[in-house]
Amino acid sequence: MSFILALLKLPFVFLLEVIYFIFRCRPKKDIKNQHILITGAGQGIGAEFARQFAAMGNTIHCVDIVEKLVENVVEELKRDGHQAYSYTCDLTKHEQVQKLHDDIAGAGFIINMLVNNAGVAFGVSIQKMSLTQIQHSMMVNIVSNLWLIKLFMPKMLELNEGHIVNVASLAGYFPLRSSTDYCAAKAGSIHTLNQLRMDHMGTNLKFSVVCPFFVNTKMITGIDPSVAISSVALVTKAIRGIRENKEVIPVPNMFRVLKVIQDIAPPYLMRALIVATSSTNGADAEIDAKFVGQRMSEKVE
Repeated sequence: MSFILALLKLPFVFLLEVIYFIFRCRPKKDIKNQHILITGAGQGIGAEFARQFAAMGNTIHCVDIVEKLVENVVEELKRDGHQAYSYTCDLTKHEQVQKLHDDIAGAGFIINMLVNNAGVAFGVSIQKMSLTQIQHSMMVNIVSNLWLIKLFMPKMLELNEGHIVNVASLAGYFPLRSSTDYCAAKAGSIHTLNQLRMDHMGTNLKFSVVCPFFVNTKMITGIDPSVAISSVALVTKAIRGIRENKEVIPVPNMFRVLKVIQDIAPPYLMRALIVATSSTNGADAEIDAKFVGQRMSEKVE
C-alpha cells in the first residue's frame, strides 16, 4: 500500500521539482539557536562551516585532531561574539570519540546538527598503501561518521528533530585516479545517509550529503585554481542546500547532469569522459595533484 501511495505522489513531486528549478523558490528553513557539531573544524571546509553557521546565530562545537588549529578557530568565533567550544579528538580512536560525546552530553548540550566533515587522502594507488594507511583512511573517512551518528542520533530521534550532514565528495560517484580508498570511503559516506533516510522515513530527521569537486584547501595541492572551488563558495552552497533539506548537494550543481549521464551511458564511455575532462582541466589527480591530507595522514606509514 505504501508503495502505491508513493507512486501516486510522483507526478506531484516532479511538478514541484520543476517549479523549484525554474523559479528558485524551494522553501528554506531557519538554522539558528542550534548546537552544531563539526568535525575537522580546525581549518579549510570545517572552519568555514563553523564561521558561517556561527554567523547565523548558532552555538558551534568544533572538533579537530590538532588542538592549536581548533582552538584558533574557536577564539576567532568568540572574538566575533559567537558561542563556540573546542574539542581535540582523534577520530580513529573510538574511546576518544565516546569521550567527546560524553563531555558534550555531560555539559547539558544537545546536538541538533552533526556535520561529519573530517577527511584524509593519501593520493597513491592501493598497491602502494600499507594496511595501516588503508585502515586509517577508512577510520577517518567513513567509520568515524558511523560512530558519531550512532552516538548523537538517538537524542535526535528522541526529540524527533535533527540534521545529519556528511561531507563526502564527487569521488563517491565518479572514479578518481590513485584514490581507491578515498573513493570507496566517500561512496560509503553517501550510501550511509541513503540507508538512514529509509530507516527513518516518517520522522523529522533530515540527512544531507555534500559532494564537492576539487576544493582549494590544504588537503590537496597542485590543482589549477580556476578548476577548484573555494571553501567559502562551497560552504555557502552547502548551507543553502542544507536549509532546503536537500538530500544530495553536488558542488558545482552541473554534476547532477553528469550523474544522469553516468547512469545511462556505457561504463567505458563514462570512464573515458572523466579522464578526458580531468586532463583538460588540469585536475588529473595522478599527474597534477598531490594529496597531502591532514597532519596525521603524513605520519601514517
